[in-house]
Amino acid sequence: MKKVNDVLSSDSTEVIAPELPASKELPARTAERDRTFRPGTRYKFRFSPLTLGVLFAGIALCLAAIGLTTWQFADFLRAGNFSNALEWIKFILLYFVSGALAVVIIAMLVRSEYILTAKDLVLVFGFLRTKYPLDSILSVHLFKGADKLAVYFADGRNKYMAIVIKNTLYETFAKDLISRNERIAFSFSTAEEEEEFKKNKK
Repeated sequence: MKKVNDVLSSDSTEVIAPELPASKELPARTAERDRTFRPGTRYKFRFSPLTLGVLFAGIALCLAAIGLTTWQFADFLRAGNFSNALEWIKFILLYFVSGALAVVIIAMLVRSEYILTAKDLVLVFGFLRTKYPLDSILSVHLFKGADKLAVYFADGRNKYMAIVIKNTLYETFAKDLISRNERIAFSFSTAEEEEEFKKNKK
């Protein structure tokens, strides 16, 4: 284990995902510092081009459904058959479903991010929020060959979560995470090590 740019790192091939490091020894905890009032840091979730295409297509379909419903509703109003309760219910449901789905998709595009607080790693996905206590995180590993970042948890050998952000923010995220809990180890693997690891698994 060595320090690179003040971040603990290891070039051991034993830490290549999806497995956790064979040794679960953690760096010695330094003196605790008061981080109660440290502000949270936000990292925007990065959607793949395919996912973005699907989400935008979903918004387009919702808008088309709202437009078609409005056109049908105008015909209904012109017909003057206001006593037809089923028609009213149909239009209300169509507007509600189309509008709600559009709001959910837009929320996913606008409010999907990771938040690092004094105690938790929070994944915000639209209106959903999932908290992961920093104390439950064992290590963070950077795959230089695969260009991925993964966080490993101490409560399960193969339990990990990919951090889907801009690759230019990987190092910043890792430093920020470790600075909030010094027991979290940082490691990385090169493309050669990852390829060798894959060969050894076959």
